[in-house]
Amino acid sequence: MGNASFEPLRVGLIGCGNIAGGYGRSLSTRPDLVHITGAFDLDTTKRDAFTNEYGGQGFESVEALLASPDIEAIINLTAHHAHAEISSMAMMAGKHVHSEKPLAGSREDGRMLLELAEKHDVILSCSPFTFLGEGQQTVWKLIRDGAIGEVRLVYAEMNWNWIEAWHPNPEGFFAKGAGPLLDVGVYPLTFLTTLLGPVDRVIGTGGYLKRERTIGSGPAAGETFQVGTPDHVTGHLEFASGAVGRVTASFYAASQQTGVEFHGDEGALSISTPHDFDGTIALREGRDGPWEDVPLLKEPYKGVEWGRAIFELAVVIRMGKPQMVTGRQANHVLDVCLGIIESIDEGGPRNVSSTFVQPVPYDYS
Repeated sequence: MGNASFEPLRVGLIGCGNIAGGYGRSLSTRPDLVHITGAFDLDTTKRDAFTNEYGGQGFESVEALLASPDIEAIINLTAHHAHAEISSMAMMAGKHVHSEKPLAGSREDGRMLLELAEKHDVILSCSPFTFLGEGQQTVWKLIRDGAIGEVRLVYAEMNWNWIEAWHPNPEGFFAKGAGPLLDVGVYPLTFLTTLLGPVDRVIGTGGYLKRERTIGSGPAAGETFQVGTPDHVTGHLEFASGAVGRVTASFYAASQQTGVEFHGDEGALSISTPHDFDGTIALREGRDGPWEDVPLLKEPYKGVEWGRAIFELAVVIRMGKPQMVTGRQANHVLDVCLGIIESIDEGGPRNVSSTFVQPVPYDYS
């Protein structure tokens, strides 16, 4: 992507809340790939703050932004419950879409979005894209190279503490169609399915550990709200490859258990985070060898480079390269999450019927 020689992709952001600044700062580092052309938010103060800092026209409505011929792709940074509606409107307007996670809140909406992308011949991209990180790509290469043999068992932890303590508008994170699994559990699930392929069956346990939450910051500090979806979830995963695993996602625990572990016949491999690009990687050879740190394939970005999926989208659109961050994989991860939650609510295992084609890894040579 460093030698791109094409017109930058012209993007419009819908939703200028907390995460928009991360996108704006990142996108601004690659004007050769992406141009911020416009933005919209229901809160005009947030919209104007974004455009004043990162450029682009402030639009008065979603419809006006989508009608602009100057905008080719939409970055959907709205609240969880609005993702499907905004993405569908954008694709029906002929725009490519990158959506923040989750893709949608229901299987019906997930399938609808895939169908719209195909019908309108546009590209649908969706977070998480953090498997593009240098740390995650290093783990993937070690596994492909047989460093631990066939992967048979995986563990993943996303213990995100009390999100309402720092987020000024936390209610939506605890509503049906969100919760810790769909908000942060999707990071390890996307990472694991990238490396191991689709999941066939799931079983969920967990529930409501703290039903009433108190907002800790911002103008609504001190107000309380009720949790509408399990705030602590553990999912058992059965992959089509034969591997099995466990993923834990929590808006309660502040745990020292973090990251992802891979276990095989020849050893084990761990990464301290499925989220940040610069995680620490350790390899253990055999059954009882010492854990030893492994250098990354390339100097990593510190934290998350929020624009990386958009940079990839620009190259896909302009140069026709294979898409790595796909709506179809995001839809599979959504299906997995909903199956786990249904298992918690109703009991018993759930089959996962959706599938996707695994992306290809980066070639750092």
